[in-house]
Amino acid sequence: MSSFTAGNYFMAQRWAKEQLAGTDVDPQAPQFLLQQRHGWDATHLLLHNRDQMPADEVTWWQDAIRRLLNHEPAQYIIGQAPFYGRLFTVNKDVLIPEAETAELVDWVLEEMPVRPMKVLDLGTGSGVIGITLALERPQWQVTLSDISSAAIAVAKRNMVRQGVDLAIIESDLFANITDRYDLIVTNPPYIDRDDIAVMDQAVLENEPATALFADEHGLGFYHRLFATVASHLQPGGQLFGETGYDQEESIQRLLHQVDAHAQIRPRHDVAGKMRMIHAWDFSDAGGR
Repeated sequence: MSSFTAGNYFMAQRWAKEQLAGTDVDPQAPQFLLQQRHGWDATHLLLHNRDQMPADEVTWWQDAIRRLLNHEPAQYIIGQAPFYGRLFTVNKDVLIPEAETAELVDWVLEEMPVRPMKVLDLGTGSGVIGITLALERPQWQVTLSDISSAAIAVAKRNMVRQGVDLAIIESDLFANITDRYDLIVTNPPYIDRDDIAVMDQAVLENEPATALFADEHGLGFYHRLFATVASHLQPGGQLFGETGYDQEESIQRLLHQVDAHAQIRPRHDVAGKMRMIHAWDFSDAGGR
């Protein structure tokens, strides 16, 4: 890797492009870093192209590009990621929010009524789902939960950042949760460890494994969830969750093995891949 010692923002980006040439790093990552660091959109980045990059930023820039070359995601380097029109703090204790998760939020907002209800973001990570739902639906009483104390610390930072004060519980699934909810939303671990060979290196080396992988070919968390969710739902309670693109048939089969009464509807993302489920009518939900 050659050095970038001084120059304007245009030269800095050109140097970064040269360093990344021939690698599998997203060529838009350097632009993302500059925009996020300065709060610029693409137009303002262009307007600043001829400005001299300050010396302290040159040092940061060289380190940031080196980290990109070492397969560290740009969102972790800059310490934040956009989601649903807002910026959330992220680090290696939580997943980077993806477009599929925003589609899950869209689906929940489309399907669920605006009336007051109790909502649980199960396995909240950075808190993006629960915090976004609380901001989009102020009528909803949202609780966040996660097994990871480190993830909960990030979620708390994001609550402060977004100006919300939500209940948050450290819990492995429902171990420390006693309430019943009208709505449970989850983006749980659902990747089969056998799929490691085809996964992106940046994800494998940086994102938390406990938030990515589940046993039973990626369905272990859902197996435990389907077996216990009824006792944590109010009558008529609903479950929405993100899933693996190749689990459309297996997750429906699993639910009906665990709870023959329950209903489930899969949904495909904008790329045409099955990535979400909506389930309801669990046996004995709400004490029935």
